[in-house]
Amino acid sequence: MTPVLDAEGAHLAALRRLTDFRDRRVLELGCGDGRLTLGIADEAAHVLAFDPDAEAVERARHSLPAELADGVTYRVASGKEIEIKPHSFDLVVFSWSL
Repeated sequence: MTPVLDAEGAHLAALRRLTDFRDRRVLELGCGDGRLTLGIADEAAHVLAFDPDAEAVERARHSLPAELADGVTYRVASGKEIEIKPHSFDLVVFSWSL
């Protein structure tokens, strides 16, 4: 059995209490397997989600529903190496779990 982190959706709910993702360009640092990306992308104009763990990003790509595919870009990268054009995002989300 694969453990499910945050099955109740408390993490995404906490983010939604802090900000409104609607029609925003969101940069997600440390997306892992995309557990938060899908909820953010459901409202955002576009999400660029990246993580240095190539296997996790591949899992995220495979779990991305077709209806969200145009609004999400996944990349394998670290925060030190990814090139981001200044002012190209409205919000930045950083998620980290052990």
